[in-house]
Amino acid sequence: MPSDSLTVEEVLYHAEMLDRNLETFDLTAPRTVADLGGRDGLARVSEMTCIGPIPRLPQDVWEAMSAEYEGTRANGSLNRGV
Repeated sequence: MPSDSLTVEEVLYHAEMLDRNLETFDLTAPRTVADLGGRDGLARVSEMTCIGPIPRLPQDVWEAMSAEYEGTRANGSLNRGV
């Protein structure tokens, strides 16, 4: 019977994936993440999925995150591929 245990390397890989996912939200909408209590607060409202933690947020908070991200794109600070 195969073991369901993870190796240390696998645990570190998954921990890094979780951290990168939360960091991406923090980089794209830092004000909204700060309003949620920072990365720890974001982690508390997140649900684990097959692609990592995804925040379970009400529509108005998602809209705030989206508007913050789009505001960053609109001022040219991110490459839009243009």
